[in-house]
Amino acid sequence: MDWKTLYCPNPVCPFDGVRFGESRLVKNGTTRGQHQALCGACGSSIALTYGTPYFDVEHDPALFELALRALAEGHSIRATARIIKVEKDTVCIWLERAAQPCRLVILYVWQQLPLRACQWDELWSVVQTTDEPLAWAKP
Repeated sequence: MDWKTLYCPNPVCPFDGVRFGESRLVKNGTTRGQHQALCGACGSSIALTYGTPYFDVEHDPALFELALRALAEGHSIRATARIIKVEKDTVCIWLERAAQPCRLVILYVWQQLPLRACQWDELWSVVQTTDEPLAWAKP
């Protein structure tokens, strides 16, 4: 979480998408422990964690990060919930939050790959299990 990457997300603001240092954003204290910025152009208040998985997490960010690290190391959702001492449903929500930006990056990178051939047996097991199979991905 860095001030340099923060921007005004208001679509009608003339500084929409312009980074902190180049826009009219100014630091504006905290709300419920989260740092805030105020856009001088449109008056919107933006949390420093906006656009990250940490945005609006009610638990301590360090606890959230520890849960994600445990999941990345191969612990099950239930085991992670026991380690962190939260409900397993909370861990599932956190996992979904953390996975969303990863999905976007993978989709972007996938479109840029200059593939001529790939092993469909591995890829097909993933594609076939989706709710709506991709027509272009059928062998």
